[in-house]
Amino acid sequence: MKNKGFILGGILLAVMLVLGVVSLVDTDPTVSLVENRKLATKPAFSAERLFSGQYLSELDTYYNDTFPLRERLFKANQQLNGFYHYSGRKEENNVLLIGANTGAEEGGVSLADYERAQAEQENPTKPDKDPAQDPALTDPDVPTEPEDPNGGEDPEQLPPDEPEPNVLDQVDAAAKHDSGWTVDENASYEQAGAVMIIGKQGMEVPSKVPDVITSYANVLNTFAEKMPDVQVYSLITPNAAEFYSPLEFHTGSHSQKDMISSAYSQMTDEIIKVDIYSKLAERTDQYIYFRTDHHWTARGAYFAYVAFCEAKGLDPVSLEDFESGRYDEFVGSLYTFTRQYPQSEVLWNNPDYVEYFLPIVESHAKYYMDSTLTNGIPIYVVSTNISNASKQDKYLCFISGDTPICVIETAVEDGPTCVVLKESYGNAFVPFLTSHYSKIIVIDPREFNHGSKPYLDLVAFAQEQEVDDLLVINYPFMINNAAYVGYLRALAAN
Repeated sequence: MKNKGFILGGILLAVMLVLGVVSLVDTDPTVSLVENRKLATKPAFSAERLFSGQYLSELDTYYNDTFPLRERLFKANQQLNGFYHYSGRKEENNVLLIGANTGAEEGGVSLADYERAQAEQENPTKPDKDPAQDPALTDPDVPTEPEDPNGGEDPEQLPPDEPEPNVLDQVDAAAKHDSGWTVDENASYEQAGAVMIIGKQGMEVPSKVPDVITSYANVLNTFAEKMPDVQVYSLITPNAAEFYSPLEFHTGSHSQKDMISSAYSQMTDEIIKVDIYSKLAERTDQYIYFRTDHHWTARGAYFAYVAFCEAKGLDPVSLEDFESGRYDEFVGSLYTFTRQYPQSEVLWNNPDYVEYFLPIVESHAKYYMDSTLTNGIPIYVVSTNISNASKQDKYLCFISGDTPICVIETAVEDGPTCVVLKESYGNAFVPFLTSHYSKIIVIDPREFNHGSKPYLDLVAFAQEQEVDDLLVINYPFMINNAAYVGYLRALAAN
């Protein structure tokens, strides 16, 4: 018996040794397609960071994100969990609730990241046209033939643009079904929030963390204090769960209206608080959120733009004045995150479409890896060239997804300059600003001042760029996420 114990112990030790060696010599993945987020990079070592505990904390996060075979083990775990979350494949009885979130608040994905990750995966669904080899995607000055949003078909024969039935009817049917909710009993929803699928609708459900919301408000107060010559705007937008989830998931600790009100009430009078909530609440019968992805649609982002214009005293461009188009067959992050669960099948079988609105004013954009703004790579403000891309990546048509810094210059004469601090919710919003600013500088706070990320002093950068306005746009998962709030705070910690 003792010999068997030694043998098993030896096998376990050998496996751990092999995994340890592999983790040291293998190539670290940069993106998890299963979780639809960037993975942590190896932290930079210093004695100061070691003794403060920051280095070991970041090293632990890095190792958890790059553990050998992590992606395969994660998929296997989700597949096993699927047996315990199954509630039937019929759409009217399709209910899934898991105590987790998509990880979107921890790191974004750019078009370049997505393509690199696809190349690392088995059986990749890489776009037919490689943007790196396509000058039309990397050079805004290359003329392209406008894409026919109807795919060459007779518009009179196409189905109407609005999505099928009102999702509220599906939610009510699912909520009242005899089978009840399928719930992960071990999850802590009050801390982590949740991801759910009800009928054909996927949603993220945030939970209120009062201390973090207070910290978020204080960070914006710090921006206003340290940049007295810059007008700070706070734009907090609700997500789909606030309007389409059953009552218990948008009330109490899950009320996004309360979260937004709490954040705004703790911001100083110098900050202009933009009421996006009311604009969206009035239009829940329109296609303002995706069903298979955690983002809003460009139409939803447009109404946020209207709210911003009202707060700033601008005349918004009418939606009908934009040249528009659409990408069909879009299945986004909520499917990607839940695809090993049986309930996600309905999302795949009922894809969204990505509607886009092209800037009216001539605009050119480049993205940069750091605040030196050197070696910029040209991108489109809104790309009309990814129609052949896979189902999961079409939201990346907006400013090429999440990049460290994106600078957009427009033909608006003598217009102001703004900085936009955002996660991916801001991507569909930014293009609408091109009608009002000469320069728009888009910054992703997750890409600076932690781990091996480059350094950015936002106060000094804003002075250097002669910034007039600072727009901070986030959705509720971000204002309740301590890590993200920390990234924001670090931008002003000079």
